Amino acid sequence: MNILSEFGFGFKDIVDISIVSYFIYKLIMLLRGTRAIQLLKGVFVLLVSWVLSSWFGLNTLQWLMNQMFTFGVLALIIIFQPELRRALEQLGRGKLFTRTSTDDDKEITERIGEVLKAVNYLSRRKIGALIVFERNTGLNDYMESGIDLGSVISAELLINIFIPNTPLHDGAVIIRRNQIMAAACYLPLSENPFISKELGT
Repeated sequence: MNILSEFGFGFKDIVDISIVSYFIYKLIMLLRGTRAIQLLKGVFVLLVSWVLSSWFGLNTLQWLMNQMFTFGVLALIIIFQPELRRALEQLGRGKLFTRTSTDDDKEITERIGEVLKAVNYLSRRKIGALIVFERNTGLNDYMESGIDLGSVISAELLINIFIPNTPLHDGAVIIRRNQIMAAACYLPLSENPFISKELGT
């Protein structure tokens, strides 16, 4: 504690920094599942530019950054409105402070095998299926357009979802790690003009 006192740090400062760090971590984990994380990276780049402009005395760039940050707070509230709403909902349900579980690689591999079994079954019967695997960019925004499942991946479940004339048939299934997160999800049309029309919409 004497060493901390020499640097002007006290016990309250440590608690203060720890709480703020925890909330920042939870915010990043919350945004990681959405497209907003890409916007957050852009905000970080602007913040670095502002610091560098102040450091090197680039007055014009610093003035421009100041103007952007002045009006940027309101813009961020508007842009991140869905994420802020989701965070408040999770806070009200007590889910914001729960630990995130780690996925076992072996289990994920087994679940991929279940997907392949379902795809082979549907392919032999010429039944279409739209399956989306979440990677670096979160797909929570698209999950909200469908029916929430949160189910373990199984070939039987996937087959039943895509059987024609069933309630969940129309739309996409979104898979996150080893779970089917949602079904009957709406996806945006591709803007790539070179995709073959034979693939449909």
